[in-house]
Formats: sequence, structure tokens, C-alpha cells
Amino acid sequence: MWQLSRLVAVIFHEQSNLEMAAAFFRFRKALFVDECGWDLPVCSDAETDQFDTSDTVYCALLADDAVVGGFRAICCDKPYLARDAFPHLATTRPYPERPDYWEISRFGVRRRHRKYGVMLYAVMFHFAEMRRAKALVAVADISHERLLGKIGIRTRRYGPPIVLGDPSMSEPIQIVAGEIPLAEQERTRLQFLRTCSESMEIRDDTLVWRPVRVSA
Repeated sequence: MWQLSRLVAVIFHEQSNLEMAAAFFRFRKALFVDECGWDLPVCSDAETDQFDTSDTVYCALLADDAVVGGFRAICCDKPYLARDAFPHLATTRPYPERPDYWEISRFGVRRRHRKYGVMLYAVMFHFAEMRRAKALVAVADISHERLLGKIGIRTRRYGPPIVLGDPSMSEPIQIVAGEIPLAEQERTRLQFLRTCSESMEIRDDTLVWRPVRVSA
């Protein structure tokens, strides 16, 4: 049976928690390279790239002390993946370059732990709320964009989707760039996600003051 009290989210910088960072990079390789088949640079059993810097913030979602999900967050006044690697996706709106926008990338949970997906979304919104972010920026495939719509999270595109890779593939991947505007989310949805985040422990080691929320 799923025990929410056993879930912990740790938000950290690599240099402040080297052990957790190493576990998170191994998780990324296992999820995005081994399970999803993404063509990403790998060193040993870890997946990292040029956007993993001292400014990058990470979130690792742990169940029974094992990393089962997580995401990477980069403030949009710094170099970030969507703007620098996919500039051609922003054709109707420019990518933001301001400190109250954050890019979320490498977001996901392992296939056998998908039941924790809603909790990871809750932590992501908690992360944004604690930083008074105006929006969360991302590049995602169309299926993920549709999923966000189904669970009641509103998004705004920066341009039309494009096909990634060989269009002759049996199931070509379509990707799109956009944002989650925080002020435009339904209050009931935000309250639901806030309730989810309050049912678990969140340790944020990147803030000057560090709120800890523990389930009753």
C-alpha cells in the first residue's frame, strides 16, 4: 500500500549534496536513456550535460530512500536548455530571460513508480510558490502537454510543435516549447496540489530559510 509519509522530496544544489546529486544523475540515466531511449551524453552510469552547473537546482523524490523521480530547475536569467538548445521552437513568443521564470527539465518518474507522478507535480508547484515564480518554462513532447491538460494544468505555447528526429519513424516524437503560467491556474487545482505537498516532507536546502513539511 502507498504510504505518503515515506515520500521525501529533497531540493538541493550539487555542491551542497554530492551524494544526492550522484544518485539523481544515475536516476536520470536510468529513466531517460535506459527506459525512454533518449540519445543523451552519459559518463559511466550518470547522465549530465552543460546545463548542470553550480547555479542549477535539483529536486529528487525519494521513496524508502531511493530516488524514484525528480526534476532540474534553472532560473531563466541564466543559460537554460529550452532557449539555448531549441531556439527554433519559440516562433510566436520569445523565451523569457528574467529571474521570476524558471525552466523545468529532466522531469519524470521511473515507469514502475508512476503512481508518484502527481506528487512530483505537487513538489514542482511548491518549488515555484516558494520562489514566487511567475511561470515554469519547458520543452515537452505533445503527449506530456496533453497530460497536463487532462490533469487541469494550464499551459501556453511559444510556438507550434515540430517533429524531433526522423519523421519516417513509426512513432515520431513531436515536441513543443511553452510555459505553465502560475497566475492562470485554477484555484481548486492549486489547492489540490498544495494539499499533496503538505502530506509529505519537503527539504529545500537552497533557500535561506528552509521550510520542512512533514505528514501527520
